Amino acid sequence: MKLRKEIIIATNVIEGEIRIAILENSQLVEFYLEHDIRKTLVGRIYKGRVENIITGLRGAFVNLGLKKNGFLPLADIPESEIFDESRLEIEPESKKRETKPLIINPGQEILCQITKEPIGEKGARVTSYLSIPGRYIVYFPSASRIGISRRIHERKTRSKLRDLAKRIKKSDVGLIIRTSAQTASEQEIRNEYNELERKFLNIESQSKKERAPILMYDESDVLIKTVRDMFTHEVDALVVDDEPKYKKAVEYLNKIAPSLVSRISMYRAQTPIFEHYKVEHELSKILERKIWLKSGGFITIDQTEALVAIDINSGKFSHEEDPERLIFQTNLEAAAEIAHQIRLRDLSGLIIIDFIDMTESKKMDIVVRELKMCLENDRAKADFAKVSRFGIMEMTRERTRPGLLHTLTEQCPICKGLGRVLSRTETAMKIEHALFTKIHQLKGRKVKIIVSPLIYDFLITGRQEQLAQFVKKYQMALEIKPDTQIQLNDFKIFMVV
Repeated sequence: MKLRKEIIIATNVIEGEIRIAILENSQLVEFYLEHDIRKTLVGRIYKGRVENIITGLRGAFVNLGLKKNGFLPLADIPESEIFDESRLEIEPESKKRETKPLIINPGQEILCQITKEPIGEKGARVTSYLSIPGRYIVYFPSASRIGISRRIHERKTRSKLRDLAKRIKKSDVGLIIRTSAQTASEQEIRNEYNELERKFLNIESQSKKERAPILMYDESDVLIKTVRDMFTHEVDALVVDDEPKYKKAVEYLNKIAPSLVSRISMYRAQTPIFEHYKVEHELSKILERKIWLKSGGFITIDQTEALVAIDINSGKFSHEEDPERLIFQTNLEAAAEIAHQIRLRDLSGLIIIDFIDMTESKKMDIVVRELKMCLENDRAKADFAKVSRFGIMEMTRERTRPGLLHTLTEQCPICKGLGRVLSRTETAMKIEHALFTKIHQLKGRKVKIIVSPLIYDFLITGRQEQLAQFVKKYQMALEIKPDTQIQLNDFKIFMVV
């Protein structure tokens, strides 16, 4: 059965913010958020300055004029970009590899493009193999290869498009043929090639006049990028809730894909567009750690800087008469939900999935096939390892930007990223220890303790007896006061004069 695909664009939430929802059969499968104050950096081209070279990492740190320097792997520098004066050689990683020593200079100015957003303490990842995307092709001025979108499956179509790319491109230029090229004429693709080439020549010309670090090229705004990259003939409808942006999208489509104009519409109802399409309800659960399955089982998702860990549990019906059947059903259902959550939350990097152990390896193969099948519509590339004998599956997924956890949240000021806070008992013990260390000053005096409301409730109920003994032993008068302004595990101790 053909999936019904829709793109819903909400612009009337907060000024300067655009929220984009991708629906498949009315289910939210992808979500993107961009605001004027935190625009994506991916795709920007800078003229940067090499600050230093780390031989162990085989990379250079490049000053782009951002808060953190970008990291440029030396393998991502075309030979034409490498200086040969004041040479600093970086030896090949292995003598067995037939690669030439790479040469680059600190202080060198170089064109580079951001391929991955800064994440946490890491700066942006950059490359000097520049690319400029269009609707039908991606133009690579520093590479000569031809690539075809993996979404184009028919061999004849792939061969035809490859031959077309060879006819229109210069020998030293590379092209990637995008999915939309299937429905474009040769002239449309040729015209776009000429336009992208003009863009690059302009960037190259301007860069010779400017001093690094400086931004040389920025991508189109998120609305135009969405229409260009996502609104293909596979999409049934695109709905926008803002008239100026609707007109902007129609104007752009009239230039690049007039046949799709009839599929774009303006949303005019009073109910917010995300509520109408039931997107808001899905977004309210998007950061939950535990996701329940229809079978009664559940999965948990834990994200760290190094990896994403996903665990599957049989949950409510663990006493089923046929446990093997239950486990298979739970794993199968979990595979589909995991694929959904990977796309929705934009989970990337290394992903570890702990399936429930099954005695039959054939059933595990079915589960893995289900996971891969449910990721077929994913635009990010994924790679899968074999399931280990412990039921652990490792996979990697392409990362170009921080996932939704990083986009929508910030580090907790209380737990500092730990994910847990000090127990109430341990906090109470810390208070008692603080009193004890200053007992020679506090003995026989009136003491006031200010704590958070949660700790206050615990002290006057769960620790009342211990505190009474402490007060009696050291002849103190103790007053405990709650304060909503104090952090959960903090406290203040005062002597009352």
